[in-house]
Amino acid sequence: MSYHVLVVALAASVLAVVPTTWADDDKTVLLLYAGARLFPAVVTVDHEIRSTMQSRSTAPVHFYTEYLDLSWFERHEPHVSRLLKQKYAGRKIDLLISCGDAAIRFALRERAALAPDAPIVFCAAEHAAMRDTPLPSDVTGVTMFLDWAATLELALQLHPGTQHVAFVGGAGPTERAWEGFARQAFSKYESRVKFSYHTGLPMSEVLKSVRALPVGTVVVLSAFLRDGAGQTFTGLEALSLIAGASTVPIYSLAETLLGHGIVGGRLIDFKAQGVTAAELGLRVLDGERLGPSDVVNHANLSMFDARQLARWGISESRLPPGSIVRFRQPSTWELYRWQITVAVVVTALQTLLIVGLVVERRRRNRARRRLAKRLRLETLLSDLRAGFLKVRADEVDQQIEHSLRRIVEELGVDRATLGELVAAGSPICMTHSCGREGVPALPRVMETEGLPWITGRLRSGQVVRFTGLEELPDEAAADRRTLLALGTKSLTLVPFVIGDAMGGALAVSTLRHERDWSEELVERLRLLAEVFAIGIMRRHSEIAIEESENRFRVMADAAPVMMWMAGPDGRCTQFNRAWLEFTGRTLEQEAGDGWLEGVHPDDQNACIQSYLAALGERRAFTIEYRLRRSDGLYRWVVDHGIPRVGRDEAFVGYIGSAVDMTEVKTAHQALVDSIALRSAIFGSLYGQVVALSRDGVILAVNESWSRFAQENGGDPLTTGVGANYLEVCRRAAAVGDGEAGRALDAMESVLDGRAQRVLLEYPCHSPSQARWFEMSVEPFKRPEGGLVISHVNVTRRWRAEAEVEHEREELAHTLRVTTLGGLAGSLAHEINQPLAAIITNAQVIRRVLQSPTLDRGDISDALEDIAEDARRAAEVIRRLRALFKKDHSQREAMDVNEVIREITGLMRKDLERKRVALQLHLAQDLASVVGDPVQVQQVVLNLVVNACDAMALADGESRELSVATRRLDADMLEITVQDTGTGVEEADLERIFESFVTNKPGGLGMGLSISRSIIQAHRGDIWATRNKDRGLTLHIVLPCHDR
Repeated sequence: MSYHVLVVALAASVLAVVPTTWADDDKTVLLLYAGARLFPAVVTVDHEIRSTMQSRSTAPVHFYTEYLDLSWFERHEPHVSRLLKQKYAGRKIDLLISCGDAAIRFALRERAALAPDAPIVFCAAEHAAMRDTPLPSDVTGVTMFLDWAATLELALQLHPGTQHVAFVGGAGPTERAWEGFARQAFSKYESRVKFSYHTGLPMSEVLKSVRALPVGTVVVLSAFLRDGAGQTFTGLEALSLIAGASTVPIYSLAETLLGHGIVGGRLIDFKAQGVTAAELGLRVLDGERLGPSDVVNHANLSMFDARQLARWGISESRLPPGSIVRFRQPSTWELYRWQITVAVVVTALQTLLIVGLVVERRRRNRARRRLAKRLRLETLLSDLRAGFLKVRADEVDQQIEHSLRRIVEELGVDRATLGELVAAGSPICMTHSCGREGVPALPRVMETEGLPWITGRLRSGQVVRFTGLEELPDEAAADRRTLLALGTKSLTLVPFVIGDAMGGALAVSTLRHERDWSEELVERLRLLAEVFAIGIMRRHSEIAIEESENRFRVMADAAPVMMWMAGPDGRCTQFNRAWLEFTGRTLEQEAGDGWLEGVHPDDQNACIQSYLAALGERRAFTIEYRLRRSDGLYRWVVDHGIPRVGRDEAFVGYIGSAVDMTEVKTAHQALVDSIALRSAIFGSLYGQVVALSRDGVILAVNESWSRFAQENGGDPLTTGVGANYLEVCRRAAAVGDGEAGRALDAMESVLDGRAQRVLLEYPCHSPSQARWFEMSVEPFKRPEGGLVISHVNVTRRWRAEAEVEHEREELAHTLRVTTLGGLAGSLAHEINQPLAAIITNAQVIRRVLQSPTLDRGDISDALEDIAEDARRAAEVIRRLRALFKKDHSQREAMDVNEVIREITGLMRKDLERKRVALQLHLAQDLASVVGDPVQVQQVVLNLVVNACDAMALADGESRELSVATRRLDADMLEITVQDTGTGVEEADLERIFESFVTNKPGGLGMGLSISRSIIQAHRGDIWATRNKDRGLTLHIVLPCHDR
């Protein structure tokens, strides 16, 4: 659909610019091409049709052109048909010319809708296809012949060793039709050669198979407009790819492919096709009635590419008579025969004249070169001397490299090298070397064992010079081998001296040819060597100075203080890293008097005066001033400088160091301020605070301490500064004051280091109200030690905690009552059962008493049963009264197993009613637990009730409840309540202990929350875990009584 819409839009844009009417005598021709606009055959045919008809027609001819692209888009033919019907509806078409088999079929099929009265002229139609196609009486044209057999015959004649023919083609309808014709034509050759068909494949597969074709193969290329993967090509595009991959000759049928990679063949002449079709069309437009009997059959031509013939070694003499050979490359002689003849004659005459001039000029140039060479040497020597005088020490190496390069260029040598000889036996260091392009570099270090004779000559100050290696004496055999390995043919080495010792040598050499070294040249090399020696000596001196300064700089940079150095004029020359990092400036900025820019404006005059006074007297000095730091803040520094003296005891400047004293000044001021601040802070502390010495003497108290002592009638002798607080507590503890004893133990434990901090609470009631205080004891962090003690009134917190505890007990009582209310039926049965037994026994006694025979034994047994049943009923009521009591009992030692038995005994009937199987696994000799029995019973009761409710929700499952106890260790015991109920998710195991969280209909969600608060109040813990199969296990851990 998208293709159809695109074509309609394009057609609309074309129609918008095409005139709708022509003159009456104008002729309109509709050209239909099966292929795309860029197909070479289409371009050739279209050009010939237009040019022929327009040049030969007596009336103006106008053309409509449609490129159907049916080779690429065959499935969209219905859309194209509808488009053209709409496009040409109502237009006068005098002639319809179609090119290609698909276009001819389309024109015959759609003519009634496009141009009902227009005759048809066709071209480029396959001869066999048109022969079998019935044509209307007003249809004529020109056919082409796919002469596969003739083309193959040509290939076999030109390549007699051919054993295999590879037929290559595309996957479109045209390609399939042409392949059918080819197979039919090739059938009679199957006994001579082997055929393979590479058609209908993706282009990548085609190229792969073409590359693999063996020698002795010929490729016959068919049409290739679309490959097996649906990718489209023009004929030239496909040929370009296939020719690039092929290593064997290619033949085809299209003349438009000649010159692009095929050798040739019996080719279709598309130019003749277009001209013939135009001529037939002109005859039709002139009124002549032409039909199928007028169809022209064009014969193919034998055509070849001269370049391909040369490539495959085919002589043109082997071609069939009448063959057309294109793209011949004419020789230079054929193109420029007369021009070359004239040029040769003129050149000969000029040569005679030039020879005489050259001889004379050569004599003059020889003398000029000798003078120029001498001048260049003098200029080189002068330039190098001047260059070494101007450069800085750090530029000496660059100047040496530059000088060696000039020596290579000016002297015409292949390599110039500067080597240093440090000491006897040490290797030769090639410090600098320069060679022509392509000349290999020398090794940086050469052992003297390889050049013993040359090294000895140089150390004795002699020049080493030879034109060829054969000039070296026999004792230089090792030297000859080394030089031969380096490729050296001629060499001159000139030694130079640095100071009083041998410094090295300047070497110039040739590697391409031998050279004679004149005395004049050697003398100039001596002068050059001296120049290099001066430069090297200067560099050594500068390096020594730089190393000395670097050592000082490294030591200065490693120093933890800021350091500086000044010259004899007092101007600073060096600053270490600490100084530069402090100021955030560079050495260049601080050098000279630049450092004064960082001194505070208020301190500059005094600083300068003090420094200049010390400089004038050449004495040490110490100055204190403010210096700006990198962050812009001014810091106090103490700057101390001492004089530097040279070897001759002359003053050479100062070296000094500066220390940041801001923290010291700030600390001193902070100490003064801190004393005042501590007094203010200590006085304003909350609560009653006292500071004691290590012996217990009161050092300081805050205002609240003094006011509390005064309000409560305290004695200043025992509560004021100077009193011994420890002695006061010892006396109070001695007379039985338990709280004083606890306070004394707390203070002594901190003083002894047994505790870092102690907190204890104690009552301190006044006649008018009850009060509680919290005492905090901490060490007095000072060298002498001591204590800091604070007493804070926590009465309001105690009252709040009491209120919270009361509310918790009320809520726990309500939950107990609610739980017992749910068990009313079962509890009533527990009471009714012994009462019913009592009544039964009483009736028995009455009947016995009325009996004539009185049996005292029966009466006694019945009375004992009544008493036992009464005790049972009383025990049930006692247990219920304990659970219903609102006030809590005192904490006492209790048997956890007995608590569990009482609760399960109360719930026995309820468990039977709910079909719950109870199993008790109670450990023997279990330690007792100190706590409130009623509260522990409530926890067990709540867990058992929850377990029964959970199992009631698990329909169809067995209901098993297990309550167990065990001793975990010497200090703790554990109670577990395990059920087979529905359980909870892993993520909710902790959440179920939160308030108002429940999964029971009508539940409050407070049972487990209250149970956790009760267990935690007993210094225990409670948690839940999921069973492996189903259900939940609740774990309770409580401390034992003997803990």
